[in-house]
Amino acid sequence: MRSRAGVFWYSLGLTLLVLLPLIGLTAFLVHQRQTQNELRQAAAERGGLPIEQGAQDSWRMLLVVQQEEPAFVLARVDGPEQTVTLCALPGDLQVQAPAGTTTLSACALSAGAGRAAQLLSQTVATGETAVRELYYLAATPACWQDCVGAERTARLDTAALLSKAQRETIGLAEDSVVELTAAEAPELIGRLQSCLETPGKQADARAAVWEAFLRQNPDLLTALPAAWRTYSTRTLTDLMATELGGLEATLEYLTAQPGLTVQYTTAETQKAGPEVILTDSGMQTMQELLG
Repeated sequence: MRSRAGVFWYSLGLTLLVLLPLIGLTAFLVHQRQTQNELRQAAAERGGLPIEQGAQDSWRMLLVVQQEEPAFVLARVDGPEQTVTLCALPGDLQVQAPAGTTTLSACALSAGAGRAAQLLSQTVATGETAVRELYYLAATPACWQDCVGAERTARLDTAALLSKAQRETIGLAEDSVVELTAAEAPELIGRLQSCLETPGKQADARAAVWEAFLRQNPDLLTALPAAWRTYSTRTLTDLMATELGGLEATLEYLTAQPGLTVQYTTAETQKAGPEVILTDSGMQTMQELLG
């Protein structure tokens, strides 16, 4: 009996030694097939196309023209939405500061463009509406011009900004469409703003000119990060090298998309003494841009 029992257990052990690896291998192959099927299904759901670098990233930047009266353009570069949106802001825009309130211009002149971006972000972020990081890029008008290229041209229909009577005052009554170079842009912005009464509309004139250059010269989007590196000694930014590379990847992705939209929007403001403040509508616009 002992001999037969020993043979039985010996045979069972050999059988298990053979079967267990086969069972494990079978389970592994089944799992692999399930994984592959899930991957194929996911690829099919997104059209079989891999996600391109920069396609899922969004960047928010305060672009600052450093001059006696600083100028400000908020830019949102949105990979998922395939849009570049500009929103010019009045220098007299009131922002919250630890000691009370100040304006974007006063803050930029006294504490720098980085502090202006920080206070703007904190002003828009009101408790439940926290916003993401707002980077800043600041340079003189001459440096911005060099980054764009002084001979770069764009066409602007001033009828979208000025009435015929207003255009008459600056000699554009008969032909509202202006073709200009980047070198001529600051002068035209000044002429347009001289016809406009409110700080918000004056800011729109700057946004419209900048938008025209970017929309009609989409290669500028990919050229600007490289230009920013070239003129790094003449500029100020808190974008580190890796972040600038990420922004560049998003811009390269966007310029390759046939559905890319370059546009400008207005953050509505109203007078509050010598300064201006965001209206409820303007605050909502800013929260959308910075969200």
